[in-house]
Amino acid sequence: MARLNGILTKLQGSVGSFTFKQNGGQTVVSEKITQTTNAKTNGQQKQRMKWTNVIRLYQVLTPYLKLAFGGARNGRSDYNKFVSVNLGKAPVYLTKQEAQAGACLVAPYEVSHGLIKSISVSGKGNQAVTDISLGDLAITDETMVKEFSNAVVQNNSLYEYGDQITFFLVRQEVNDVTMLPMAVVEACCVVLDKASESKLLTVVDARGFSVQEGHLAAQAAHDFGDHGLVWIHSRKQAAKTLVSTQHLICENNLMKEYQGQAAYQRATDSYGGVSDVYLRPNGVLNPVENSVPVAPSVEGKKTLRLSASPANSGTVSGGGSFDKGSRVSIHAVASGDYTFSRWSDGDTSASRTVTVNGDMSLTAYFTKTTSGGESSETNPDGGDGNLGD
Repeated sequence: MARLNGILTKLQGSVGSFTFKQNGGQTVVSEKITQTTNAKTNGQQKQRMKWTNVIRLYQVLTPYLKLAFGGARNGRSDYNKFVSVNLGKAPVYLTKQEAQAGACLVAPYEVSHGLIKSISVSGKGNQAVTDISLGDLAITDETMVKEFSNAVVQNNSLYEYGDQITFFLVRQEVNDVTMLPMAVVEACCVVLDKASESKLLTVVDARGFSVQEGHLAAQAAHDFGDHGLVWIHSRKQAAKTLVSTQHLICENNLMKEYQGQAAYQRATDSYGGVSDVYLRPNGVLNPVENSVPVAPSVEGKKTLRLSASPANSGTVSGGGSFDKGSRVSIHAVASGDYTFSRWSDGDTSASRTVTVNGDMSLTAYFTKTTSGGESSETNPDGGDGNLGD
C-alpha cells in the first residue's frame, strides 16, 4: 500500500488491479488480491459433477432444438435454461477422462420448455402412446400428410393447421473402439397441412409416427434398445415460436453404471478427489465427517486406487501406497462372461506398468461377452427437427 501526493491526489476508484481511496487528504493506493482458491469440498465437487452430462447432452441436441426454450430472453440463453432446469434431475456422473472424450448418457432431461400444453405420453419404448387422438386413421405407406393433419386437427382441439409435431429419438450407443457411451440423435417433423398430398412416411419416421389405441404412438414392432424419445408440439405465433414442455422418455440400462455413490466416487477420484474441512476456533483445520479424503493412506506415500466396472465383472490388482516416482505393475482380470475393455485413462492393456507421481485412481472397464479372461488389447489406428427458424 502507498500514499500518493501530486497530480493523483484526487483520484478515487479502481484502475486495473489498483484501488485508490481518499484518506485524510491523501490518496491511498492498494493492489487487489486476484488469486482465488480452487475449493473442492464434497458439496462443491458433487454440484460440479452434475453439470458434465447435462452440458454434453445439450451439445448433442442443440443443432436440432432451435428455440426449444424460447431463445435468449432477459439475459438467459437456451443453454442457460437447459442447464439450470436439468441440474436438479437424478445426477449422472462421468469421469474426467470420459468427459474429455465426449461421453454422453441419454437421460430423462427436459428438452423443451414453453407455453403450449405438454403432450402426455403413457408407456415407454415401443409401447409409448401419446394423447394425440387420430380417430380411425390408420397410418400406412399411402397415408398423405393432409389425411394425418386432418385427423390431428379434427380430433384434438389444441391443434391447428400450421402447427408442427416433432419426434426425437436419442439412441444410446457405445463406441466400438473407446467403449465410451455416446448419444446419437434422429429427428423428424411434420407441419399440419390440410392440402399436402405428400406421403406422410416419406416426411417422417414410422418409429415415431405410428398408431396404437387410436393415438399417435411409437412403432410397436420396433426394438428401440437403450434410448430416449419425445414428441414436441410447436407453433409460430406473432413471429415467435411457441413450444410444449417435454422430457425425454428413457429406457437406458447403461444409466445405472453412471449413477449412485459408486459412480460419484469413481468420477471424483478421476478429478483428484475432494477434501471437506472446517476451521475450529483455535485455527486448526479438521476434516468433516464422511468426507472423501485425498491424502494418501500412508504418510509420505502416494496412493494408487484401482476399481472395476461394472461391479463383479472382474478383479484388479496392484494398487496401494508407494513412494513418489515408483513404477507399479497393475492387472485387470475379467470374471465369468466378461472381457477386459480398457482402463479409465484410455489404455487398453489389461496388464501394464504405471508411474505413481501422485495420488491417482484408475478404473478397469469390462464388457459382457460369451467368455471371460484377461485381455491385452491395444488401440487401433486411427429431416431436420428444428422447432422453428
